[in-house]
Amino acid sequence: MKQHSIIKPILVLTVALAWLCGSVRASTVFWGSQFNDLLFDSAGQPLDSSFSFEIGTFGGFTPTYQNVDQWAANWKVFDRAFDPDANGWNAVEQFFVGTVNHNTGGGSDSPDANPSDVFAQGEVVYLWAYNSKNIVPGSEWALVTDGAASGDLADDWIIPDPADTVSSFNWQLTDANSAVIGGANGVQGEGTFSANPGTFSLQTAVVPEPGSAFLLLAAAATHVIRRARRLTRTTLP
Repeated sequence: MKQHSIIKPILVLTVALAWLCGSVRASTVFWGSQFNDLLFDSAGQPLDSSFSFEIGTFGGFTPTYQNVDQWAANWKVFDRAFDPDANGWNAVEQFFVGTVNHNTGGGSDSPDANPSDVFAQGEVVYLWAYNSKNIVPGSEWALVTDGAASGDLADDWIIPDPADTVSSFNWQLTDANSAVIGGANGVQGEGTFSANPGTFSLQTAVVPEPGSAFLLLAAAATHVIRRARRLTRTTLP
C-alpha cells in the first residue's frame, strides 16, 4: 500500500512537469534599433523619454491615415520598450531593444501584452512609436512596417507559426520600408512635419485630429471635381 501511495504523487508530478515544459516552449523574437540611431520627432528633434515603442498587430483591421481614431481599439501589443533603458528605451543614447517569446498558443510572454490576445501566423507586424496613444494636441506617432517581404523569414515582420518552437526571428528598424504615419529610413510618409532631417531611421508626425484627414481628402476631391467641370465647360462648343 505504501508503494502505491508514493508512486501516484510521482506520476502526478511527472505529468505536471511535462505539461509545464511543453507550455513554455516558444520561438524568440529580437527587435529594436541600432545604438545611437537617428530617431526624430516632427520638428527634427531627437525622441525623448516620453516616447514608447511597441510591436504588435491589428489582426483583420487595416490601419490607414484616415482611421487613426480606430487604431488603439484594434491594436494588439506583442511587446513594448519604454524609458528607462531597463525597459528597453534609452533616450540618451537613442536606441530601443526588446526580446519576446511567441508561445505555442499564439500568445506573447511580454508583461505588456494582453494574455488573451492571439497572434496568428501571417499577421503583419507593425512598430508603433508614440508619446501618447490619445489623439490630443502634442501627440506624435509613427507606425511603420516591413512592407515588402524579402523572403528571409527570420527578418520579415510577419507573425511566425506558433508551432515553431526552435527558430528565432529578428525584426529591426533598418528593415522598415513602409510608413502609415511618420517616416522610416529617410522617407517621410503621411502626417504633418515641421522639419525634414533628411537622414533618419524613424520620424514621428503630428497625429491628425479625428476626421481631419478625411476632410482634407474630401476637399481635395471637391477641388478635382470642380476643376474637371471647368475644363469640360471650356471645351464645349
